[in-house]
Amino acid sequence: MQKSFILFVLLALLLSGCYKVNKLEVKKPANLIPKEKMIDILTDMEIIQGAAVINRDRYLGYKDLEKSYYQVLYSHYHVTESQIRASMDYYNNQGVEMANIYDKVMSKLTEKQAILTEEQKIEEGKRALKKNIGDNFPFLFRVDSFKNLCINPVF
Repeated sequence: MQKSFILFVLLALLLSGCYKVNKLEVKKPANLIPKEKMIDILTDMEIIQGAAVINRDRYLGYKDLEKSYYQVLYSHYHVTESQIRASMDYYNNQGVEMANIYDKVMSKLTEKQAILTEEQKIEEGKRALKKNIGDNFPFLFRVDSFKNLCINPVF
């Protein structure tokens, strides 16, 4: 009986010692960035990271370029790097809130990508139209049979 009681006490101590080991309590910072602003900041940070990845192979001073992008980001949103880190720590501790924030970041990035893709298609169409018009209609104005100056109807 005494052995089972000691085993029970040791097991209870062991289990109670493991309670909340992985749950660090992060207090709400005084200068916490609001969620909507944080979504905008994280969206721009993801774009900066994408630009940095692309520029690694193309530009030797990409680190300086990345730093300058971040400086523009900080001044645009009137925040500091430490303020962003503190807010990230807080929101990361609030798992559901951070998941919601990143869901909104991803939807904003998807929306921006769709807009950019549409703009690229429009530009490609304009280039193709200019090329085809230049090949088929080498003139912008023409003189019709009545000696009137007319604008080429393709434009």
